[in-house]
Amino acid sequence: MRIILVVFSQTGNTKKIARRIQKGIQKSGHSCEITSLKEASSRQLNRFDIFGIGCPTFFYREPVNVRDFIRAIDEMPDKHAFIFCTHGSIMGNTLYYMADELQKKGLSVIGSFDTYADTSLQFYPEIMHTTGHPDEIELDAAEKFGEVIVDVSAQVRRGERALPSFALTEDTWWARTSEKLTPDILRKYTPTLTINTTLCTECMLCQDNCPVDAINLDARPPEIQREGCIFCWFCEKICPAGAIEADWSMMRDQSRRNLVKYIEILKEAEEQGTFRPYVDYEKIF
Repeated sequence: MRIILVVFSQTGNTKKIARRIQKGIQKSGHSCEITSLKEASSRQLNRFDIFGIGCPTFFYREPVNVRDFIRAIDEMPDKHAFIFCTHGSIMGNTLYYMADELQKKGLSVIGSFDTYADTSLQFYPEIMHTTGHPDEIELDAAEKFGEVIVDVSAQVRRGERALPSFALTEDTWWARTSEKLTPDILRKYTPTLTINTTLCTECMLCQDNCPVDAINLDARPPEIQREGCIFCWFCEKICPAGAIEADWSMMRDQSRRNLVKYIEILKEAEEQGTFRPYVDYEKIF
């Protein structure tokens, strides 16, 4: 069997999980490749027996470019797919929406995997509640998921295994917030990024790593956050010269209120044995 994993980007925790899933698939005796969302296409996916798609959770659901990618692929009746994601304290409806869009294309979603991951956003404290994740336990679980996913596909085709179901959560504060955070709202209320041309060395790191090609350093002045920006703010984080600038003060104030809610959720998960903290929650603030 030939499997391909389509990941949000070629860096970060989702790629780390993809590598371990790949390792598990290869241990089970099957071929597995990894490609990025920007490089994948329907023609490419159709050459594989099964494909997986993975992403981080953005605003309690899948990133906009992941949704757009799935909506743009050809219909694939009788094809099997699986999904995976990384997230902070709340996975939200990420897997539900991904599965729903894939099923609309005729795909059977045969499994899913999710894990906590370190959260790194400019308006959060440097040490975060999910620091240390994904840990080795979660990485091992991703590998074991990869080891069995081809067998799961075979069992589904033989009628020996039912497809998993994915429930939509609506009546929670985070679900209501997620529905409100449309691209237009995010563009209106989140900081505008600017490029300080005095500091910029035109190393191209931001442009090359933008998951949606929303940066153009060849323009004069350089363009950033063009149409299609998904508000991951990765460009600002990785700029070695500190040339991408934004005022995060308002979002820092809001994030403190959210952090209290996140920590409450993680404490409940800790009591249930599904989350292992590696930092003192009180030191986050």
